Order: sequence, then C-alpha cells, then structure tokens
Amino acid sequence: MDFTEDEIKMILEKYKKGLQDNRDRYHNIRKLNPQFMEKNRERARKHYQNNIQKKIDYYKKNKEELNMKQRYRYYKKKDNVEKFKEKFPEDFKRLNDIGFIN
Repeated sequence: MDFTEDEIKMILEKYKKGLQDNRDRYHNIRKLNPQFMEKNRERARKHYQNNIQKKIDYYKKNKEELNMKQRYRYYKKKDNVEKFKEKFPEDFKRLNDIGFIN
C-alpha cells in the first residue's frame, strides 16, 4: 500500500483529531460523572490488589538494574556524570550496553 503525501497527511490529521476528541470527551463528560469516576476508581483498586505480587516480582527481578539507573539519574541531575563513571565503571558500562545511556 503506497500512500501519497496528501493521504498520509489526512490520515495523521484524522488520528490527531480522534485523540483530541477522546481527550475532550473524557475531561468534559466522563470525568464529571460521579458514577463513572467511582466505578473507575473501583476498577483501579481491584487492578492494584490483583497485581501486587506482579509488581513485587518485577522489582525483585530488576532491582539491581533499577538501582543503577536511579544512581545514574542522580549523578546526571547533579551534573556529575564523570564522577559516576569513576565511582561505578561497571554500572556505566552495563547501562551503556543496554542502551540507557546514549
């Protein structure tokens, strides 16, 4: 399927308009409906309760990587990336290998 530039532009405009319409519908109609909001909150509570163990397992499985990323973000925020490289060379190499650092 080959599309012309005008067709691509029209498809993208339709997509953007649809996203905006959905956003407006939620913020102007559904969010103001108390029954919908209560039902939505209840759904969120059930989802949280049903997936607590999944979150725990994910954190335990990726704890080391998450901690490395957070340490890097801390040093980057303080403009001390060079210090991070000196202090944690293995972590810097691993983060570079997984593509976290460009």
